[in-house]
Amino acid sequence: MRYGTYVKSFGEYGSPKVLRDLGKATEDHGWDGFFVWDLLSSPTYDPPVADPWVTLAAIAEATSTILIGPMVVPLPRRRPAKLALEASTLQDLSDGRLILGLGTGAGWDYTRFGESAKRTELAERLDEGAELLHQFLAGDPVEHEGTYYRATDVRFPRSEIPIWTSGFWPRTGPVRGARNADGLFPQIRDEADDFRLPTIDELGTIRADFEKSGGRPNADIAIWSPSQAGAPDADLAAQYEEAGVTWWFQDGSEISPEDLHTRLAAGPPVS
Repeated sequence: MRYGTYVKSFGEYGSPKVLRDLGKATEDHGWDGFFVWDLLSSPTYDPPVADPWVTLAAIAEATSTILIGPMVVPLPRRRPAKLALEASTLQDLSDGRLILGLGTGAGWDYTRFGESAKRTELAERLDEGAELLHQFLAGDPVEHEGTYYRATDVRFPRSEIPIWTSGFWPRTGPVRGARNADGLFPQIRDEADDFRLPTIDELGTIRADFEKSGGRPNADIAIWSPSQAGAPDADLAAQYEEAGVTWWFQDGSEISPEDLHTRLAAGPPVS
C-alpha cells in the first residue's frame, strides 16, 4: 500500500505556494504521493483557483521522491495534443514521477463556458481522447480521424506515463477511458450524496468492471475517504491492501492547510 495526499486547488488551497509547501511536507514526512484537483470554477468554489500544471511543476522542483499528478484531468474539455505536451514536459521535469488521472469532470466545467455537458458526449470524448493520448505518448507517428479529434502527421517524443481513469460507481455502462489504463480512482457516494470508501466486497466488482472495459490487469486502485474521517487507519488499510487496493489518499478538502500539515507530520500508517 502507498499513501498519498489529495487536495483541492481553490480557496485556502488556491495558492501554488501553499500547495508546493504541502507537497514538500508530504515528502518530508514519508508519504508516497501528492495529487491535486483540476477544475476551472463553480458557484460553490471560492477563488483563488490554482492551475494544476503550474503548481505541479513547482512541486516537482521542490521534491525528489514523491509521485505527483492531477487527479483528475477532465479530458473532454482539453485538447489531447496540448495535454500530451504538458504531461511529457512535467514527466521530464519530475524525473519520471507523474501519474496522469483522467475523467470527464463536472458539468459546470463546460456549461459555465458555453460548452455542452451531455454525459453521453463527454463519455465518448473521454474514450476517444484517452486513446489518442496513449498514441501521442507512445512516440510513434499519429494519424487519427475520429468523431471528435483529428491528427495528421503528428509525432511527440516517447514518454512513459502511468495513466489512470476515474468515475462513479455503481455503473450501468463501461468504465470510460479504461482501455490500456494503468490505474483506477473510483468515486462512490453514500445515501446523503457524500463521498465514502468502497466496501471490500465492492472492490471485486469495481476491478472486474475496469478490466472488462480494457483496463490493465493488476492495475493500481486508489481509494480516498473524506477529511472528517481522519487519517487512513493501518488495520483497515491492511484489509484493503489484501483486497487489491494499492493507494490510499489522505484527503484535505474539508480541513485547513494547517490541519493537513499536522496530519502529514504524523506520517502515513504503519501496518
